[in-house]
Amino acid sequence: DTGLATTTVLARDYKGEVVGGETYLVSNTADSFVAEARACERALVFAHKMGFRRLEVEGDALSVIKNIRSREVGKSIIRPIIFHIHQLNKKFEVVTFNFVPRKVNEEAHALAIEGRRKGVGQIWTNGVPELVQTVVRKDWIEWEQKT
Repeated sequence: DTGLATTTVLARDYKGEVVGGETYLVSNTADSFVAEARACERALVFAHKMGFRRLEVEGDALSVIKNIRSREVGKSIIRPIIFHIHQLNKKFEVVTFNFVPRKVNEEAHALAIEGRRKGVGQIWTNGVPELVQTVVRKDWIEWEQKT
């Protein structure tokens, strides 16, 4: 499907446990830059619905994270999305945006594949599908072995 992107949000508690998530299908997406900006926007919408007050948003598109962190909206194609993200930020006590390499973002990618496969957006407010839990466990084991 050209122009169809699947954005993913994973919510973790203070211990790093995945407590919820969302897949959201975005049609008529011009490019991956727009899709990544939409993913950050959806993270804020999801967190607000869940009642979170403080959050860290992680994304694997460095240019999008830099655009969000910048107070200058500029003339980028994602300008309206960035503006909306800045408006949504006001609903929280603290919001930080961090770049993470895609390798570190495997859980979100697994959930995106699940959402794309089903062809519909979904919300999980009490855990996530087993496929994602498997990736979470694998990543946790790899992380423990490195430390």
